[in-house]
Amino acid sequence: MKHFIYTTLIKQKIALLSLFILVAFSCGGDEGGGDTSVKATITIEDQDILVGESVLFKNNTIGTNETAVWDFGDGTILSQSNPSHSYAAHGNYVITLKVLNKSDSTEKSRTTKTIIVSLTEDISGRLSLKQKLNTLNGKIMVCAHRATEIDKPENSLVAIQNAIDEKIEMVELDIRETKDGELVLMHDATIQRTTTGTGNVNSFTLQELKQFNLEKPNGALTNEKIPTLKEVFDLARGKVYINLDLDEKAPFAKVYDLAKQYGMLKQVQFYTKDNSIIRSMLAKNADLVVLPYIDDEAEFNSFSTSNLSIVHYSDTSFNTTLVQKAKDKGIVVYANSYVNTSTTPQSDNNIAIDRFIALKGSVVQTDHPEYIKTYLQGKNLN
Repeated sequence: MKHFIYTTLIKQKIALLSLFILVAFSCGGDEGGGDTSVKATITIEDQDILVGESVLFKNNTIGTNETAVWDFGDGTILSQSNPSHSYAAHGNYVITLKVLNKSDSTEKSRTTKTIIVSLTEDISGRLSLKQKLNTLNGKIMVCAHRATEIDKPENSLVAIQNAIDEKIEMVELDIRETKDGELVLMHDATIQRTTTGTGNVNSFTLQELKQFNLEKPNGALTNEKIPTLKEVFDLARGKVYINLDLDEKAPFAKVYDLAKQYGMLKQVQFYTKDNSIIRSMLAKNADLVVLPYIDDEAEFNSFSTSNLSIVHYSDTSFNTTLVQKAKDKGIVVYANSYVNTSTTPQSDNNIAIDRFIALKGSVVQTDHPEYIKTYLQGKNLN
């Protein structure tokens, strides 16, 4: 009798366990779905998506009798299996594909995919920076150090706009990363020298940094805020070339990706004193304009097989011998004149810029871009 009862209980437990497994299996599936035979997946025909470009999106869903509904993240929703779509603006978009049952429109499966839509690198009526450097033909290009002029805050939108208005060909900008990963303009690791705040750039979120105002070189307060690199690209695209100073400041990969999204890779050059990073930049994209810092002949020779368009010579390497070596290889010479010094062109009677001219430099970086441009134009050199 005891044996019979025990056997019956065992059978009941097995039956209950089998029922539980069956129910659990029936309820499983993909997000938003109830049919394990259907799994929504997305394939995009072109991974480099440009604004205005028609792109084919493919629905690789396994199953039959389904309807695909696409949400492209820009307000467009289409009920097609493999639709084509184009975007009107650059940015990051989240695409959602939902698979519905044709008979009752119940959702069987869904998936999402984030895409990056970029501006084209080719700007109508605008030379690439590499083309510009290759066609100077003895003329000298002026680069505004930190985009500044005497009465403008450095690394500011108003300074960049002033450079554009004065037809300065290039601005040099310093890039740093905020606590929340945004790229902003700031030379120093701290903000107290140039703003109303104190502390490290990377200790603040972008929103927190935006509460501070920029100051002019003489300490006068302005209404200017710390700009993002996105704001800079929006302002500068097609109007002024940019020397992006990343030296011990910002991660190259992140700046590169943003420049690509804004269609600026052909309008900028990447600068750092770490020549191993320069080589990694060229390894990623051999067509980039990179700016290695060359302090002596050995450093110059170390780039003998590299695809360089331009080099930044120091005060010591900016000499007749090394300038000629660069020119022999078709490399443009970039050097400073009146940078981070109280000496001005007026106070030294133009000695420094005359030396730059005599040595046949091609791009002059200076804290006095308007004066230098006018001076060079007077000599038919700009």
